[in-house]
Amino acid sequence: MHGQPVSAQTARREALQAWKARVRQECEAVWAGRPPLEGGVVIHVTHYYETILGDVDNVMKPIQDALQGVVYRDDRQVSDCTGNRRNINSSFVVRYMSMPLAAAFSDGRQFLHIRVWYAPPREELG
Repeated sequence: MHGQPVSAQTARREALQAWKARVRQECEAVWAGRPPLEGGVVIHVTHYYETILGDVDNVMKPIQDALQGVVYRDDRQVSDCTGNRRNINSSFVVRYMSMPLAAAFSDGRQFLHIRVWYAPPREELG
């Protein structure tokens, strides 16, 4: 998803709500036809940026809120959440790249790459 993330700490509440609505809309389009995941989930977000605005952890919460009810039922299902940012102008080596990720890189604009998968059983966490 292209664009500059909005921090949960922003004083611009309208911008935050608009950002969450946009993330939700994009996720609904990708997730179309699938029911929300049940059970524990893991989220990883990478912001390929041109300009850094806000802390990584403050960018994560609005994204988690936007995925709620679409990708998973409730954000209490999130057992692990990680985020990072990478300069879009850097060089990357990526194996087995998905078509949407390749398209985002080839566009040249900053974007978010959001991945969600089932959490491993608790006994496997180390």
